[in-house]
Amino acid sequence: MDGGSASSASLDDVADERLLSTGPVTVRRRVRWGECDPAQVVYTPRFSDYLAAAFSWFTRIILSDKLIAKDGTRLATPMKALSLEFHHTLRPDELFDMAVYVEAVRERAFDLLIVAQSPSGEPRFIGRLTPIAIDSSFRSVVLPGPVEEALFTYRKSWRSPADTPA
Repeated sequence: MDGGSASSASLDDVADERLLSTGPVTVRRRVRWGECDPAQVVYTPRFSDYLAAAFSWFTRIILSDKLIAKDGTRLATPMKALSLEFHHTLRPDELFDMAVYVEAVRERAFDLLIVAQSPSGEPRFIGRLTPIAIDSSFRSVVLPGPVEEALFTYRKSWRSPADTPA
């Protein structure tokens, strides 16, 4: 033992996933060895887990106290759609950052763009998620006003890279 304390280590050395920023919501993730195939490349299905983790952070930070139906029950937001576009392989212990942007807000659903890049800014992948609001009977419901307001405010504050002219 070298006698060094854990507090002197970088969080990136000890955390597999951590919040970097709340504006836009940005999560740093480390690829775990068990997420990779024998060629040491991340299994394709793991990317949906990465998107789900980014969505979970976004929900906790932006929507956690707002997903309440008119009758006071808690709403759920399962995925209606998911898409991925790959730009670079990910390998064990590699770090990448996922920034979450609101692309669209509709009556019962909204679209999120999740842009993943290396800590130095090199593209890794882009994901799109479409959560839909459902009640306890598993029926879609209109987004509550506070949810809609929070999504529009976030979108105005943190413009999606897709909104930027090339």
